[in-house]
Amino acid sequence: MGNAVLKKMKNILIPAVCALGIGFSASSQAITRYQSDLTEAQWLLSGDIFSCSLSHPIMYYGEGHFIKNAGEPMKFILNPGNEKLGPGNVYIISQAPNWSPGLKPETLEVLAYPGYGMTVEVGGKVAERMLTSLNKGLHPVLAGSAWESGRETIEVALTNINFAPAYNEFRRCMASLLPVNYDQIARSAVLFPENGVLLSTRMQDRLDLVALYVANDPSVEYIYIDGHTDSLGSRRDNRELSKKRAEAVTAYLLEQGVAVEKIISRYHGERYPTIDNKTRSNRERNRRVTIRLEKFDP
Repeated sequence: MGNAVLKKMKNILIPAVCALGIGFSASSQAITRYQSDLTEAQWLLSGDIFSCSLSHPIMYYGEGHFIKNAGEPMKFILNPGNEKLGPGNVYIISQAPNWSPGLKPETLEVLAYPGYGMTVEVGGKVAERMLTSLNKGLHPVLAGSAWESGRETIEVALTNINFAPAYNEFRRCMASLLPVNYDQIARSAVLFPENGVLLSTRMQDRLDLVALYVANDPSVEYIYIDGHTDSLGSRRDNRELSKKRAEAVTAYLLEQGVAVEKIISRYHGERYPTIDNKTRSNRERNRRVTIRLEKFDP
């Protein structure tokens, strides 16, 4: 059945490709286009406060995924189920559907692709423009040379059929994402002025993110808080100063609702500098409290 379908999809001549702005030179080059038909097109949403994904199965090819992780830019990933697309340039194009002629295709990005069934991934503005194209009724198309023959073009198209309802849900999911993810918040440090123990607004903003993340991720088991100083002053005074700094951070997190049993607070004085204390800028980096989140093993 698959061979019969592919035969129907072939034998489209290269003038159609030139209209996309790809610029292949052979005028007799054929195209194989992969795109879900009207009755099979699906857009599938999955997500939570950590990540949102909008997936689109592409008949006889693979799946496309728009993914927005907490604290990160949008990205699009094309997962092939085969090695049809060969090495070379892959063009990402915004194209009008057949029933809306007259709109000029727009090239959004050109990527170097290694072939071998590897994923195609784009992030940031390009992925967002692909979504915008779909929302406007256009079809993002990924096009490149076929693996079997450099004289054949492979096109992988995302259809906007059934897109709008799923996209609305996707936007709601993205609006509920946390502002940071675990990798971004698991290791933090707040820096203090010389002899300082008070938390600045900037420090509090960072600690607010820590508290927010911990409140929403039950897998965080412990928060290690470690106070440090530079080498100025006596060891005894520095130990006491590092204790006050650690206590200030601990008290603030408790005020934000972090459970006391999760917090392990320690202080070290000048014993563990992150860098030598020879210069003023180095000493500034050593006057710190570090906050480290640890998850339990499932």
